Amino acid sequence: MSLVAEAFMNQLAAAEPWPENAALYQQLKEDQILLSDNASSLAVQAFLQMCNLPVRVVCRANAEYMSPSGKVPFIHVGNQVVSELGPIVQFVKAKGHSLSDGLDEVQKAEMKAYMELVNNMLLTAELYLQWCDDVTVEEITHPRYGSPYPWPLNRILAYQKQWEIRRKMKAIGWAGKSLEQVLEDVDQCCQALSQRLGTQPYFFNKQPTELDALVFGHLFTILTTQLTTDELSEKVKNYGNLTAFCRRIEQQYFEGHDKDNSGTAAPRSAKRSLLR
Repeated sequence: MSLVAEAFMNQLAAAEPWPENAALYQQLKEDQILLSDNASSLAVQAFLQMCNLPVRVVCRANAEYMSPSGKVPFIHVGNQVVSELGPIVQFVKAKGHSLSDGLDEVQKAEMKAYMELVNNMLLTAELYLQWCDDVTVEEITHPRYGSPYPWPLNRILAYQKQWEIRRKMKAIGWAGKSLEQVLEDVDQCCQALSQRLGTQPYFFNKQPTELDALVFGHLFTILTTQLTTDELSEKVKNYGNLTAFCRRIEQQYFEGHDKDNSGTAAPRSAKRSLLR
């Protein structure tokens, strides 16, 4: 399809209202999905909730392979399939829904900088822990990642993914880091986020933006996912305003929605909700 034709199709899609049967796809919640993908999925769910756009969460063992980018989550809206938070934010904006229109240009630049920080530090740390920490790989990552598939396919797919992520870590200079260094990076990221949030309910005062959705997705998942140790979650718990921020978003945008099939299900984890 030419760029002109693609742009025309995007304009047609933007003109259509948000459907009631919009779906978000991710891996199997209980047995398969890993920390990083769960965090990314929850960030998109939070963003759509903040936009008051209903979406049904659909869990599929092959969601990663169904995605146009090979990454989850992705949404199916009408005849459009869009994956990952950034493109989904732009897709939703084209339909007339935006959380950051009220920000000035300086604030938008700052918001994007903090989103890059989260992706470069928290997301990368999650991937490192999943695929480069030997204990986590053996006890959690390999069993969960390959769980839907029979032997030896389960092992082959897990090792292929591990090789892919470790190659990425080497390319960005993380392969030689120790777990302690990675945890220190997480702490520095949390410190920066905590200082920016301060005593405000959201990062840009009274209204949430896509930054709030992204931070919530990662921090909430870190706080509520059972890993081999609590070292990662303890880094987040050191910052009271960040844990309060997660509780606030869970209460406002997720509590009570799990019974509504047309909306996003309440976040769940191997540990517990922050509200309990």
